[in-house]
Amino acid sequence: MGPIETQTGTLVRTEHRGRVRWLLGDHPPVNALSQPVRQGLLDGVRRAGPESDAVVIAAEGRTFFAGADLEELERGLASPGLLELIEACDRTPLPVVAALHGTVYGGGMLVACAADRRMAAEGTRFAMPEVSLGLLPTFGGTVFLTRWLGVEAALSLIIDGAVWSTDAALHAGLIDAVVPATALQAHVQAMAQQRPTKQRIRNAAFHRAEAPCAVADAFARRRAYQAAHAPDFEACSVCLDVMEQGLRLPLEDALTAEHRAFLHLLESSQSRRLRRLFFAGRRLRRGGAAQGPIAARIATCGADARALQALAVELLASGAVPDAEWLDALIVDTLGLPRYRASLIEPLLGILR
Repeated sequence: MGPIETQTGTLVRTEHRGRVRWLLGDHPPVNALSQPVRQGLLDGVRRAGPESDAVVIAAEGRTFFAGADLEELERGLASPGLLELIEACDRTPLPVVAALHGTVYGGGMLVACAADRRMAAEGTRFAMPEVSLGLLPTFGGTVFLTRWLGVEAALSLIIDGAVWSTDAALHAGLIDAVVPATALQAHVQAMAQQRPTKQRIRNAAFHRAEAPCAVADAFARRRAYQAAHAPDFEACSVCLDVMEQGLRLPLEDALTAEHRAFLHLLESSQSRRLRRLFFAGRRLRRGGAAQGPIAARIATCGADARALQALAVELLASGAVPDAEWLDALIVDTLGLPRYRASLIEPLLGILR
């Protein structure tokens, strides 16, 4: 391999290692897929020309792309989305190889799926956590994973919230190989130099054929489980509907229906609550307040909404807690309440923010 030529200036750096074009995300701490990162990856693939034999998508730091930029979700997603990246990877005649390490979560899974081949470092973890935020994976997350990996595998990731090891990902066909972390880039470079054949995710020839009765049974079992354990959790119901109906629709229609459902959930009260708890929980984990004694008082109140509201007023008035959202997250964690249900101190959240 000849000298490495580097182009910098964005959150996605381009390096030419011999005749392999590397696109390296560099957006610490978790390489969130913000709009500039999506644009950088898209431009990097589109600009790959005859001077290159292959494209590699990778990330710097401790992890591959670990999901969406949740703050951008609150503002509204800007173009391009990840579907444009998937289309660009499909359209380029060059093979695209993904070098995976750390956590490949949410949108990071779709970036991986956009590639023709995927190689993972030992210890890499894979997940689709969108349902935990009251959302569904858009940009083809429900559509492509269900067609490509099969219904049971997609349900495991999208509905059950499973976190896959490299062994599980390899068994399911999500990745092609696992290598030592210290040798990941060398192995990916060697694979890219071999110019592997394209395996376009839109191509039905690479989708898993399944018996209709097995598909129907898989969805029926998940619906029965939800009816018994979380009948009022909207995101789970919507995901099941979108996944099942999407298999019956032409691909483009399925992608349109998926995105429409995503926008609906994005505005839902349950998703807004779950996202609010996510941000508050992140502050909660940083500490700051005397969590132990406050948690003990919450435990004494139990799920008595009036007692909790009286305690909240006292704690907020005295400055013992930073705000109502922080306290709400502590109540949920202390009492082990379903996160998607309305807060027991809901009347205070809007007043005492």
